[in-house]
Amino acid sequence: MTIGSTQRLFVMAAFLALAPLAYPCTWVRGYFYRVTRLRGKVVGVNRGDLRQISRWLRQRVVRDDAKLTLYEYRGTWDRDETRVIKRVDTDRHGNFDFGALPDGHYTLYIGAPWWDDYFDVQIVQLPRRTAFVIIDISPVYPDCTGGHEFIAASE
Repeated sequence: MTIGSTQRLFVMAAFLALAPLAYPCTWVRGYFYRVTRLRGKVVGVNRGDLRQISRWLRQRVVRDDAKLTLYEYRGTWDRDETRVIKRVDTDRHGNFDFGALPDGHYTLYIGAPWWDDYFDVQIVQLPRRTAFVIIDISPVYPDCTGGHEFIAASE
């Protein structure tokens, strides 16, 4: 019995629909963004949004629906087994502020209804204090560009 082209197409479509999503970009664990405090804004667009092609446009879309959780840093990432340090939500302008934090290494998890992202951060005393950070949680392109940015500005 031979499989017709319609059946072949159906089998291929079923395989692709059931195959897990592949994420070609994996971020280096243990690369720490060094800041003196965690206060700033969450920005970004959803996958398929035409504003994603422009960094300037993408970073003008504030996320008032993001939930940020700061975890104690561990070499492996498992939210269920890592101690939560503090949680905050963005306000209607996408702003957040973790307040005073002790020096140390942390994993910052940002969850939004359509996407999530995480960054390893180090709170440390630097010669110039961190004024604010901008966190772009836009999904990245297959070439690993287009989002996932942590931008720190000093005073």
